[in-house]
Amino acid sequence: MMTMVSLETRSLLLRPFAPSDVEPMLAMSQEDCARKWLPSQVYRDEAHAASAVDWLTRQFDLQMTPKTNAFVFGVADKATARLIGHVGLSPLFDGVEVGFGIATSEQGKGYATEAVRRACAWGFERFSLSAILGVTDAENVASQRVLRRCGFRKKEEKMMRAQGVERSVIIFELTEKNAQQTGCTERRDRAAVDNRTSLTQRR
Repeated sequence: MMTMVSLETRSLLLRPFAPSDVEPMLAMSQEDCARKWLPSQVYRDEAHAASAVDWLTRQFDLQMTPKTNAFVFGVADKATARLIGHVGLSPLFDGVEVGFGIATSEQGKGYATEAVRRACAWGFERFSLSAILGVTDAENVASQRVLRRCGFRKKEEKMMRAQGVERSVIIFELTEKNAQQTGCTERRDRAAVDNRTSLTQRR
């Protein structure tokens, strides 16, 4: 049986996908934001979304690495257990890219930053990665802000095929050293979650 992993942040649970995620995944893929920035992840119907969920679940093999397999988590609101997005590590060029998406109704709350920071911390710790890339459309300023908050630095801007479309993109990079400086490490992140949980319990 395949071993799965769940990760926590102050507000979120990053967990394996389940069959019950098909409907919300389909709904999120139909939003204008997803259609604009993530066209390759727009699903035609429930069957299409179900096949994507199944593929992502089968890709999550801890005997492999994100240089060969996609490790994508469903992002759930801890307070409601409701799926509000996704975040994960996957192969890009000879390295690893972090990808993410948050439902339009939940944007602007810092969830993308929490999710990306936690996923990258796990990637550095679990797979001993030296660096993680982040690729955004040159006009996707919101996603660029998320990456910068997580310690990513601009590496280059170029034309490439991304999300199934030839477009101008900005490639960011987070090195292990920068991750440590910005607190994007497994140990620090876990300690922060523990401290915040304790404060919450005292209220």
